[in-house]
Formats: sequence, structure tokens, C-alpha cells
Amino acid sequence: MFLKHCGPFFMTKFFSFTLTILFLLIGLTLGILNPNLVPFDLFWTQIEMPLSLLLAIALVIGMLLASLYFFSQTLKLKWQLKRHEKANKKQLDEIIQLKKQMLELQTQKNDSDKKLLSLETTEQ
Repeated sequence: MFLKHCGPFFMTKFFSFTLTILFLLIGLTLGILNPNLVPFDLFWTQIEMPLSLLLAIALVIGMLLASLYFFSQTLKLKWQLKRHEKANKKQLDEIIQLKKQMLELQTQKNDSDKKLLSLETTEQ
């Protein structure tokens, strides 16, 4: 009943908070269940670190790479959107210009029709 009266901003914050707590609990569980030291081979050296820390580092690197990918996709889509908006504005300006020309031509046609009618009535 309480959540029915809350706005979308609150729901977003609530979802983020819940997700953060969930990840902290998963991390805490990984830390408790995997305290063993494991060797981690780098190209030039080998270090030993807790498996839970190694998993956390891999998770953070994965999240950073995913966010970088989504950021690049977002930039690409924004660029395409601006390009299409510019093309739409150009087409809208062209439509307005064509409508103005059409009105001018209709006005000229009406004027010429009136002149023709007046000439026909004066000839009779």
C-alpha cells in the first residue's frame, strides 16, 4: 500500500538500494566461503591473493567493461538521433516552404481566375 503512493524516483532509488544490498550479501558470502589463497599468474610475476578478492576484482572489471560498452552504444545512438533530428528539421523547413509556395500559387491562380472572369463579363 505504501509503494502505491510513491513516485518513480523513489522506486528507482529503492531498486538501486535493494540491488546494492544484494551484491553486498553475495560478496560477503563469497568472502566467507572462499578465504583460500590462490596463485594468480601475471605475465611477469605470480602473486597469491584470496579467491574472494580475485572474484570481486573480476566482477568489477567485467562491470566496468560492460558499462564502457553501453556508454559507447549510448553515444552512438545519441549521435544518430541528433543526425535524424537535423534531417527532420530540414525536411520540415522544406515542407513549410513548399506550403508557402503552394499558397502563393493558389492566390495567383485565384487572382488570374478573377481577372479572366472580369474580362469575360466586360466583353459581353
